[in-house]
Amino acid sequence: MIEERLRTLVRYIGPARLAQASAIKNRRRWQTVATDMKVKTRIEDMEELLKAFPQYELWLWKGEVDPARGQYSPGYEKEKFPASRSQMLLLPEALCFL
Repeated sequence: MIEERLRTLVRYIGPARLAQASAIKNRRRWQTVATDMKVKTRIEDMEELLKAFPQYELWLWKGEVDPARGQYSPGYEKEKFPASRSQMLLLPEALCFL
């Protein structure tokens, strides 16, 4: 399950973006994680992804989200809040659209 979610996250974020944002600079490695089911993912892949994108940690480990604590799943914000990020201001207990 965790490996499936890791692959889903890599596909969602994108290999090129992960190569830029993480210590694993090899885009091909991220592409392999995303698409080659024969290749096992490494703990280093998960660690580096979560360092760069900590908002997905709860979802990666447990498959859960907690928006109050800034923990999301891939696509969660798009599903729940269709306005673009630039159009909304997140406040601690409410959403206020600009």
